[in-house]
Amino acid sequence: MSAIYDNWERLVDAVLKKQQLWQLFHDHSRSPSVLSEASDLSSSFNSMPSLRIPKLVFVSDFTQSINFEHGQLASSEFLGRGTFGSVYVATMGNGVRIVVKRLDLTSVSQKEFNRQMEIVGGVRHANVVSLRAYYCSGDERLMLYDYYGWGSVYSLLHGRNGEPRANVDWESRLKIAIGAARGIAEIHKHNGGKLVHGNVKSTNVFRNPDQYGCVSDLGPTSLIQTAFVPTAYYYAPKVKSSKNVSQASDVYSFGIMLLELLTRKPSVHFLGGPKAVDLVKMVTSTRNKIRAANVFDADLLKQPPIKEQMVKTLQIGMKCIEKSMEKRPRMSEVVKMLEEISSSYPPISDAPVARKLVSIEDPNPTFNLEDLLRPSAEVLVKGTFGISSLISLEPGNKIVVKRMKGVVLSFNDFQQHMNIIGRMGHKNVAAVRAFYYSTDETLLVYDHYVQGSLSVALHGKRGTDKTHLPWKSKTRLDWKSRMKIAVDAARGIAHIHSQDGRKLVHGNIKSSNIFLNGQEHGVVSDVGLAKLVSPVSRSVMPTPGYCAPELIDTGKVSQSSDVYSFGVLLLELITGKKTSLSLNQYPRRWIGTDGRDESKTLSLVDWVIYISRVEWIGDVFDFELTTSYQNDVKAMEQTVQIAMGCVSTVPERRPRMSEVVKMLEEISSEGSWEKPTIDSKLEDLLEDLLPTLAR
Repeated sequence: MSAIYDNWERLVDAVLKKQQLWQLFHDHSRSPSVLSEASDLSSSFNSMPSLRIPKLVFVSDFTQSINFEHGQLASSEFLGRGTFGSVYVATMGNGVRIVVKRLDLTSVSQKEFNRQMEIVGGVRHANVVSLRAYYCSGDERLMLYDYYGWGSVYSLLHGRNGEPRANVDWESRLKIAIGAARGIAEIHKHNGGKLVHGNVKSTNVFRNPDQYGCVSDLGPTSLIQTAFVPTAYYYAPKVKSSKNVSQASDVYSFGIMLLELLTRKPSVHFLGGPKAVDLVKMVTSTRNKIRAANVFDADLLKQPPIKEQMVKTLQIGMKCIEKSMEKRPRMSEVVKMLEEISSSYPPISDAPVARKLVSIEDPNPTFNLEDLLRPSAEVLVKGTFGISSLISLEPGNKIVVKRMKGVVLSFNDFQQHMNIIGRMGHKNVAAVRAFYYSTDETLLVYDHYVQGSLSVALHGKRGTDKTHLPWKSKTRLDWKSRMKIAVDAARGIAHIHSQDGRKLVHGNIKSSNIFLNGQEHGVVSDVGLAKLVSPVSRSVMPTPGYCAPELIDTGKVSQSSDVYSFGVLLLELITGKKTSLSLNQYPRRWIGTDGRDESKTLSLVDWVIYISRVEWIGDVFDFELTTSYQNDVKAMEQTVQIAMGCVSTVPERRPRMSEVVKMLEEISSEGSWEKPTIDSKLEDLLEDLLPTLAR
């Protein structure tokens, strides 16, 4: 969860602390009097710049393609009006779209709204649309989500904007049902097992990248006391307003959606759409298999082998819409019943499905499987877990395809892991655009970063000449640029560690897996690939020099071993040297050979430890930095200290990546207190958007 300031005092304290750090770390002429002045800041509030209480709270990050550094609002579009408010899609200047739900709230306090958003934000599941951020100011209450380009289940079944209906086979419908059931069952586990969705319907269910149902619109029901429209056939008979909803009424609503999937008849009516149907009345006479056939979508009846599955699904739907709440199953039981159906003929997870190219973000990718397997692909690198190749597309676009080796996961486990990685959504983490899985081949698709990797920037391509990068400073990588990359990479790794119940591990952090994007930010790639070939064998052990001591012994990657690898990366940035040094390349006084064979190598960590003991620590700095950035020497020394903490031989003594981020931000210009935060930038964009939205 993002840091949330509960009151004005905590906000002021935070800003004061950053002002102190700014003075301590960025004023090279500090003196005792300066320190004294910093300690007295709390008594001189009136001299501080004007502050504002943050109205926008990030719960989790949006997709990395949103660039708030140069972000601007391009347009907004009204998507529709729902039970609890209006929904819009805001398009950023770079084409990225954000869904904004504007709630009809006038009597809910900010405290109560924030409390409910905390609960909703804690629900993280592949089949629940994650709340990304929320906004609260005056009477305005907004909820922000990712935009799902595939549209809702309602639009899939019944068409939208006058478009013809799509052909939806049984397999797709069953996947939607299973995914939505899993999502609702997960929701019911939260808030002490008492959380209720309260508004389950096909317009609030979308499809995730694997085309399973994904439940949206969680949260508003408990905040808004709304009387439901009598013709809204989704709601249980005794539910007349939002205060009457319960987990049992969620089950009823899900049962209606099951019937909608089977019959392709809508339970809600929208302007220009088909007339709503009371599905309960429609199916109450279908208590036997012969009469049940009369309610099924005619398109489904063209597939006779799956008729038995449809009848069983109809029976589950009938159980869910029982008038008596006590007779309805729990959602966890519904999930099991649906999964049992899917395990019968034909199974959803069969190879024909697994062999599809699955797009993570874009429902209409600009590439296909044939593109990925082109023999003309340019091999970029043979890495730890596979071979990466560059594919040129039309017109001029390029993608990187990683052909994995040694994958041991089943398709279902692989798909679940891709779901976790696909939801990463952080500007400092390289997104997986698509994947392909079969028994013969496993492919991952990434964007191509023209600027190349950090390894190329520091050491040149394949160890040859230095690569010229479009940095604005006089040197190729000045101190500010290196610190910017360090902070970005740390933020990316910290975000990775916050995923999958705070258990996700990168497993292969090194400079060749840190890329530089168009905004000169560091981006972490190859997320979570170690798990695909777990347990890590010595043949696929992460690059020597980056490996934590315990990893060499056990072969088990961890978040702590990630911290160690990042510490080595920091030393690489500071020294400009590779992680393995040849002893005969350096003066004997610098390497302390003590009779060792000088033709062998020394790890970068050991070299820095030795130099810091026998020489001034400044001797480890890259020569380019010491000659051009003498005013930053103190910050360099502090960065070395952080790095040495990360490479402690005792895992328990290493800091967490979230702690590393804070320390680096405090000593870098990236963390200057006066720099606008991403939160405030998006907040400004939202406030530009509000006047354009009609109630």
